Amino acid sequence: MLYFADRWSRLRQRPLLVLTVDHGLRPEATAEAAEVARRAAELGHSHRILAWNGRKPRAGLQAAAREARLALLTEACHGAGATTLLLAHHRDDQAETVLHRIDRDTGPEGLASMAPVTWRGGIRLVRPFLALPKERLVATCRVAGLAYAEDPSNADPRFTRADLRRLRPALDAVGLTADRLARLAEAMGCARRAMDREVRGWLVRHAVIHPCGTCRLDRTALDAAPPDFTAAILRAVLRIAGAAGYPPGTAAMAGLMDWLADEAAARRRTLRGCLLQIDGDTLTVMREEVACAPPLCIPGGQTACWDGRFLIRNKTAAPINVGPCGAEGWRRIKRLGLDARLPDAARALPHPARLAWPIVTDLDGVVALPHLVLGERRAPDSHQFGVVIHLLATRERRIDGPMANGRLKT
Repeated sequence: MLYFADRWSRLRQRPLLVLTVDHGLRPEATAEAAEVARRAAELGHSHRILAWNGRKPRAGLQAAAREARLALLTEACHGAGATTLLLAHHRDDQAETVLHRIDRDTGPEGLASMAPVTWRGGIRLVRPFLALPKERLVATCRVAGLAYAEDPSNADPRFTRADLRRLRPALDAVGLTADRLARLAEAMGCARRAMDREVRGWLVRHAVIHPCGTCRLDRTALDAAPPDFTAAILRAVLRIAGAAGYPPGTAAMAGLMDWLADEAAARRRTLRGCLLQIDGDTLTVMREEVACAPPLCIPGGQTACWDGRFLIRNKTAAPINVGPCGAEGWRRIKRLGLDARLPDAARALPHPARLAWPIVTDLDGVVALPHLVLGERRAPDSHQFGVVIHLLATRERRIDGPMANGRLKT
C-alpha cells in the first residue's frame, strides 16, 4: 500500500500521512512499526505510530483489535485534517469475511462483506486492493524488491479466521474458491446497494429523522411492507439511531419482527444499543443512554466523532466536552431554559431519547445543544459557541430527509 500510495502521491502532488497501528499483542510489532516509519521517512512522508493501550479482552480479541484499529486510524485522520483513509484489504480477506459472516449468521446484508468505499466517523475508507488476490500483491512486492513481514497471528488456532484459512484447501477442492466467494460478495454488494436505494426512498416518505439521531417510523407503512424489506428498513434505522457497526443477525432480526407483530408484547424493547418504543401508529427508535460512548474532549480547532453517530467540529480556540445528556444534563438544560428553545418535534420525543442526546459543554461548564436549538449560536451567558454537529448516518447513507423542524447543521 505504501509503495503504490507513494507513486500516486508523487504523480498527483498530494501529501501522504502514513499510519501504523501497534496493537501491543506481539513483541515483533514495535520493530515492524519502526521499520514502516523508517521507510516512510525515506520516501519523504509523515508517519505516526498509533498504540492500542489499555487492557486487552480475553474473548473476541481480534474483533476488539479491529475496532480499536479503526478507531485509532479515524481519530488520527480527524486530527490531521485527512478525509480519506486507504486500507490494504485484498480479495482473500474478502473471501474470509464472507465465510465469517456465514458463520455468524448475519443475513444477506452481511454477505456483501467489505465494500470498496465505505464511511466511518466521517472518514471515507477506500480499499483499492479488494479485487486483487494476496498472491499477486506478494509477487508485486518481490518484483519491486520490497521486504514484507508475515503476521503469525494469521495462523493462530485461537482465532476463527485462522480456522477458516485452514479450511481453504478443502473449500477450494469443492469449488468454494476465494475468487468465487469474492464474486458472491460483489453480487450481494450490488443487491445491498439496490436495497439501500429503496430503503432511503421509504424513509423519506414514511419516517422522520431527528438531528439528535432518533427516528420515528409510520407503523402502518412498516406493516404493509414485505418482511425482507421491513427487516432492511429496521437495520438501516438501527444504524442511524445506534451506529451499530454490523447488522443484527438473522435470529435477532426475526425476534424483532415477531415483537412488532405481537400486539400483546411489551411496548418497549432494546436491540444493539437502541431502545425501540411503540406508541399507537408510531415506532420510535432511539439510542440507549447506557450504550453511549463516554464523554469526549475535543481541542480547539479540531474535529472528532462521538459515539459513532456524530461528527463534531470545534471551531472555537478552546476545548469542549461532548457526552450523553443524561438525567443531570437534562436538569441543567431545563434550569438554563434551553428546553423552551427546542423545536416542537424535539420536545415531543420520549424522555429516554433526550438522555442520549449529545450535550456540549465548555471549560466553564456552559451548556449548548447546537444541533437542536436552531437559530441560536449563544448560550444564556452570551458565550459564543462555534460548534457544528453532523448526524453521520444520514450523510454517509445519503438519507436526505425529512428532518424534524430543522437542519443537520446549525
